[in-house]
Amino acid sequence: MTERRRVLIQGAGAVSAAAGALLAGTGADVRAASRRADVLLTAVDPRGVVAHVPVVRYADVEPGTVDLLILTSAPGELDDGVATTLAAARPETVGVTSPVIGDAAVAERMFPGAGIATLAPGLLSFATARGTETRAEFWVPPLAPAFAAVAVEGSPGLPRRLAAEYPKVIGRTPARAAAAVGAAMVPYAAELAIVGGDWPTFLRRLKRPGRAMAEAMRVDVGLPAPAPPPIVVRAVLRQLCRTVPFDFPKFAGNHFVRHADQSLRILDAWRAMTPRATPALDALREDLAAAL
Repeated sequence: MTERRRVLIQGAGAVSAAAGALLAGTGADVRAASRRADVLLTAVDPRGVVAHVPVVRYADVEPGTVDLLILTSAPGELDDGVATTLAAARPETVGVTSPVIGDAAVAERMFPGAGIATLAPGLLSFATARGTETRAEFWVPPLAPAFAAVAVEGSPGLPRRLAAEYPKVIGRTPARAAAAVGAAMVPYAAELAIVGGDWPTFLRRLKRPGRAMAEAMRVDVGLPAPAPPPIVVRAVLRQLCRTVPFDFPKFAGNHFVRHADQSLRILDAWRAMTPRATPALDALREDLAAAL
């Protein structure tokens, strides 16, 4: 009989709840790790099906007990005690959900000997309660994996293996395609964070992030993409609001304001990648830094 794969998810937030519920559905033995073990981690899918993810304290994670470790925080943001405990678990594979350029390399240094992959979240997860219970609604777009595995240098075959071990939850994605998605999304996420998540104001400010998106496409993907007209972006956003089974403007505002520092790090990385002028990215970066 095949031994169940052991998955540990760092953190006990909305992403951990959704990922835990989905990965448990593949037959894996899933736990989340937190500073507290008395947190109830609950995931609710669009059909109203409820799943609970067991939570253990970081201090109770046993050495050598993890096949897949998923980091929901940027690896460089883990404090020394948590990083040491997770490294002692000797995970065979580490999935980094942070999209910031360079974070996978940080994980390689933290977990020597482990296979490293970027796991770009494709799901939307929305915390409806926090505290002693983290309760999260989540949604995975049709025909899309919950996480897109992207290979990093040194682990080229890892996304294929992860997709086979955790079918329909983890899928393979070429690095260039993942970079294009980031270039398309992050400028708009930054603009939304600048206005504090105010959706009507954001909808009136779509011209600058569109120009910044075109610059990011050239810098990170090498594609001479035009800036999309605001009318087209508004149509896409209206369709998202109709499709996502919860309040998408509220979700997006909360999510991208909370992760504004991550957007800033991505903007900085893009700017450092090119000597060419990027006026829209520069203006976006300046206003986001001021908002923070």
